[in-house]
Amino acid sequence: MPDTPPPHPRLRRAALISSGLLTLPGVAALALVLAPPLSWEGWQYALLTLEFSLFLALPALLGLLLALSAGRGGRTRVTTGFATVNALLLITALVPSASLWNTARAEGAPLSLGEYTAGLATSTDREPTTLIYHRVDGEELLMDVWEPTSPGTEPLPVVVNVHGGADDLPQSLLPRWDTWLADGDRVVFDVDYRFFPDGAWEESVADVRCALGRVREQAAEHGGDPERIAVTGQSAGGLLALLATYDDRIPPSCDTEVPEATAVVAWYSATDGTADAPEVPWRQRRSPLGDELLESSERMVGGPVTEFPEEYEAMSPILDVTGDSPATLVVTAGHDLFVDPEDNRRFVARLAEAGVPHRHLELPWTEHMFDLNWGGLASQITRHTIDDFLTEHL
Repeated sequence: MPDTPPPHPRLRRAALISSGLLTLPGVAALALVLAPPLSWEGWQYALLTLEFSLFLALPALLGLLLALSAGRGGRTRVTTGFATVNALLLITALVPSASLWNTARAEGAPLSLGEYTAGLATSTDREPTTLIYHRVDGEELLMDVWEPTSPGTEPLPVVVNVHGGADDLPQSLLPRWDTWLADGDRVVFDVDYRFFPDGAWEESVADVRCALGRVREQAAEHGGDPERIAVTGQSAGGLLALLATYDDRIPPSCDTEVPEATAVVAWYSATDGTADAPEVPWRQRRSPLGDELLESSERMVGGPVTEFPEEYEAMSPILDVTGDSPATLVVTAGHDLFVDPEDNRRFVARLAEAGVPHRHLELPWTEHMFDLNWGGLASQITRHTIDDFLTEHL
């Protein structure tokens, strides 16, 4: 067969220009993901970039094909350079998904590319029942109740979720997760709390413990079993879930009997606030957000760890682990701006030493709050693991 003729010079030039332009999305994405964020918006873009990184493979692949096509007219440094850069960007775009696919195999979790574009977890198909569980200092503390669409006749296990966030956010922050949990034959209570008042972090724990007592009192009314309660939480909510269930030294903020949790799920939560804790991730240390986050943590305690070591120890669930601690699932984001994965690894090692039933799900190339993306590969794996864990321990 005759050789394919080289492209017309104008077409070759257009292909080269297009190939070069197609490197820009990948380069920008790399900068967002790997460099310290300059703002909260920058961090949010980095989160979404990681969660939808598969789409970045498309411009890289097209850029590679265009560079190879232009090279048929004679390879030059430019065609070779563009081909190489696009090839590297293609590989880089596939790394997060390939890593998560490997994690899914280890977890036995099925993955669906069809779900990849299923949208965000910020809305769902129905509304909860909202209750006032406590009034304190003139503030109403709320909890949302999510029940299965087709409840059975037997009492169902209960899941109490404690939202995270950097402010006083709504209790049902990601409601699609709530309805998923409920439709797995569970009754879900999403609880609000006073968000770490300055110098009085214990009040947040006290509110969560109050909410747990109220859930125990009202579970049966909503078809739940008050003797089977799991507590879950994301980020700051994960810290509160651990502090509220691992130790009873902080009394509830209302007159109630706090039940013992059967299981706890802590999502991308710091567990050690002492001076011996792992350093925060280097991206945070190099980011303008680092000082803001440090000020926020010091404000809720009253000062730095050097001045209030006992307070920081009291805020460290890793020091509360005993053989009687509830079964615990730790979900770690492997590329977390806020929590070094080593913090969670040390916590899991402490659970193992104490003989606590536990599981550790570490999700590589996954950012803090990855569960915002309902259809993401990390979220798909997490649903499988949580379902297994709750089925086993509830």
